[in-house]
Amino acid sequence: MIVSEKAIVSMRYAMKNSQGELLTSLEDSPLFTFLPGSGTVLPALESVLFGMAAGEKKTVYVSRKQGFAGLDDDFYFDIVIDNVREASEEEIMNGQPFMEIPANECSSDCACRRQNPI
Repeated sequence: MIVSEKAIVSMRYAMKNSQGELLTSLEDSPLFTFLPGSGTVLPALESVLFGMAAGEKKTVYVSRKQGFAGLDDDFYFDIVIDNVREASEEEIMNGQPFMEIPANECSSDCACRRQNPI
């Protein structure tokens, strides 16, 4: 499956500024998972993800000249797409992926359905 508006995408990335300094890295962290079109990813970054498949890598350049408010530099994102799956109707309606919470991360004050069934 490829990245589309009806897919849940899990990826890792490293973000560098124009001097090549590492600003953020999710390369060794839990995957960043999102629904394209939900507003959680910069549009310039998201647009180049469409059509990519699991296992693909890409370096994306986002320039402050592209008119994004708040950008004070140019940025490079080294992206790895780890997984792409079909989004459920509920995920599309909610604009976000369903996130499974591992049992060992659920506590008595957790708002998940495991502790507080609806």
